[in-house]
Amino acid sequence: MPNAPNDPFEAGLRIAQALEVYSISYALGGALAYGIWGIPRATIDVDVNVFVKDTELPDVFRALESLGIELDRKTAEQEHKARGMFVGRWGMYRIDVFTPSISFAWEAERTRVGKRVEGQNVYFLSAEALAVFKLLFFRNKDLVDLERLVAVQGERLDAAYVRRHIVSMMGEQDERVLRWDGLTRAAG
Repeated sequence: MPNAPNDPFEAGLRIAQALEVYSISYALGGALAYGIWGIPRATIDVDVNVFVKDTELPDVFRALESLGIELDRKTAEQEHKARGMFVGRWGMYRIDVFTPSISFAWEAERTRVGKRVEGQNVYFLSAEALAVFKLLFFRNKDLVDLERLVAVQGERLDAAYVRRHIVSMMGEQDERVLRWDGLTRAAG
């Protein structure tokens, strides 16, 4: 595929630029955001959060398709409604597009952070929003990322903010809250 990116970071930058052209509010997440706030690590996918209403979803599709990202619009709409995300393919990379399915998504938009990268302004999830999403997914790789994120960010990370949002969604005794408390205690 002649238009395909060379790596996930290039893919993320190009996706960000296309979303900007279509005036779509977004933030790169997953390993790309983790690389900004924690320790860069390898990935084979690109996670992007788009902050749109259902009526704006066709603009997201157009922006992604303008780059050559392959997706089935009907399936993507169904996945958006059922799971709050849909998947596209761009060469060898999987593109995971997260749509607002929980109220915290709008908080993530409010707290996104613009960074100047290779001459363009790119929005990333804040370290705190990234931590909340990783706690919601709660996979082993997310727990490893969280441990490192807490260690790298130190006092810059608003651990109380993360805890407050997880408690409001999951309850005080949820395993995610207890794990977060342990991580932040261990980091001092």
